Amino acid sequence: MVGTCRRVFHVKHSLSTMAMFLDAADGVGLSPTEAQRELLVSAATWLASLGRSSAISGYDTPDEALARAMSPALAYFALAEAPRAAHLADLGAGNGAIGATIAILERNLLVDLVDRARRAYTACEILAARLRLANLRARHLDARDDAAPVYDVVVFRALAPGPLALASARRLVAPGGFIAAYHRLGDPSFGELGGSGLTVGTERTTVPGLVVTGYQV
Repeated sequence: MVGTCRRVFHVKHSLSTMAMFLDAADGVGLSPTEAQRELLVSAATWLASLGRSSAISGYDTPDEALARAMSPALAYFALAEAPRAAHLADLGAGNGAIGATIAILERNLLVDLVDRARRAYTACEILAARLRLANLRARHLDARDDAAPVYDVVVFRALAPGPLALASARRLVAPGGFIAAYHRLGDPSFGELGGSGLTVGTERTTVPGLVVTGYQV
């Protein structure tokens, strides 16, 4: 299973990082193919190069990018109610790590990497171009725009304080849609969605202190 990773990552520590990712993926019922593992490596390598050249990504090595930026995406699949076939927006995508990883792992999710900041959008556009996935694209978009599209699912990480982030996500979600919010463990501002929203559960990620909470709109 990890033979391909050995050809790409030339140090033992990197091999261990991919092995841990695959173990975590197995824990949420995913078995990445060799082609998917190669895409994960490609994304991690790009995020590391971005980290060395830009403040958009804070991850200087592929190991860091895979372990801390990409692995948390696995927790989306641990939420039983999270759709596996839908139009999904990674809102305030930044470097695009969460949305791109979800797109790699589930081809039935059409993923838009959404950011209103031009530099972040450009980074996401380059990442999408490198991965060449039919279900992944970058969009330069402000959630406050009245002409913004509506999605089945919105995910976000480090977007804004809880109430503001959830309100932004809710503006983009269709009735009956789903929100997955990555946030600090124990943050009370992510307890309830409010209105007609229902909190369906919280799952821990591979990053200590980081969890994802799911909401049905």
